[in-house]
Amino acid sequence: MWGRWGWAIIAVRGAGALCEVLLMRLLIAAALLSVGFANLPAMAAPQEKVHGCTFDTISEEDRSRFQSRYKRRLRLHGAEVADTWLHEQACMTAEERRAARPEKPVLDKDGNPCTKTRLEMRVSPGFDGAMTMSPVPVCDD
Repeated sequence: MWGRWGWAIIAVRGAGALCEVLLMRLLIAAALLSVGFANLPAMAAPQEKVHGCTFDTISEEDRSRFQSRYKRRLRLHGAEVADTWLHEQACMTAEERRAARPEKPVLDKDGNPCTKTRLEMRVSPGFDGAMTMSPVPVCDD
């Protein structure tokens, strides 16, 4: 109940110090919850209602794959958020996902957007230790 160091705090400083420690923990938890720390940005309320894609209309394979995560979102955040998440995960095509993802502008050394860009091949490490080349956009100003 008091954690690992509860008895040590009582022995050294007295019971009042333990109460102060527990009260401080509660205040920190309340402060974090009051500023919305517990709400994830990905779980924000959706802007529009998604039609045509529900948990009942997806394939049996997708249903078994997404069931636990869908039900958790349904329980914690409601049907609208759960259906939006399901649409993003199971119903969107690759083109729709690419269009929904915002493009990051290429920035120069000062942090300003570049007017001209080019692709430069850079070395990146692979999982097995081999190095691979991958194209990276860079400023060409």
